[in-house]
Amino acid sequence: MHHEMSCELPAGYDATLLFERLGRVLDPELDESILHLGFIRSLHVHDGRATVTLQLPTSWCAANFAYLMADEVRRALLSVEGIQQVTIHLGDHFAAEAIEAAVNAGKPFAEAFPGEGCGSLDDLRRTFRRKGLTSRQARVLEALRAVGFAPQDIYTLRVGDVSMQGDVWLARRAGHGPSEVGPAETLRRYLERRAELGLDCAPAAPVLTDLRGHALAAAQLEAYYRAARTVRVSLEANGAFCRAVLAARQAEASEHPR
Repeated sequence: MHHEMSCELPAGYDATLLFERLGRVLDPELDESILHLGFIRSLHVHDGRATVTLQLPTSWCAANFAYLMADEVRRALLSVEGIQQVTIHLGDHFAAEAIEAAVNAGKPFAEAFPGEGCGSLDDLRRTFRRKGLTSRQARVLEALRAVGFAPQDIYTLRVGDVSMQGDVWLARRAGHGPSEVGPAETLRRYLERRAELGLDCAPAAPVLTDLRGHALAAAQLEAYYRAARTVRVSLEANGAFCRAVLAARQAEASEHPR
């Protein structure tokens, strides 16, 4: 589902692959795909050149967040065979001109805003990836608790004890066969983020750790779960708000086209 996105692809392009790559681009603050959020309004590819129009929920969305999303869309499309050039448009965003000039030329954020002390966005990206990891941990914990895993079961659970089978994920606790826990996507996203952050994903590594990769003791799990759930609920609330604001903007634009 691509939210009425205008799309024009010539014969020979793998649309499934293209949308899969775009689906990996996340809003850094919401930890959700900008494709599924509806931020990508149009995509046109012609003679190896892709043109993308983004519409963020508000015209005053933070410039660093807007740059991150635009830059990652560009990188995602350039990873698709046959696309050699990408042009991003940010619509009515307040910093559209500066961000577009930098992103479309492959330049860093600091060059879009020279003299303002803006350095690399790597630290910001890592901060939000950690926040997203915490939210994803909450989902894993909720799923395990819902099928009867006690704190001690969760504490002893190792990456080698969990697996994805079709559309579900399974977990095996000591003395039991594998239990169906929940959607495979929940486990996949969690392990993917762990790998992105350089946390141990080897079979012997604990399934649940703190943000430094240290195992969580059984006695810590309840407090950790409450804190992680707060992060998850906050991200989901922000995501719902962004969807509502964006839907209102799009409805207004369709009623009063320029």
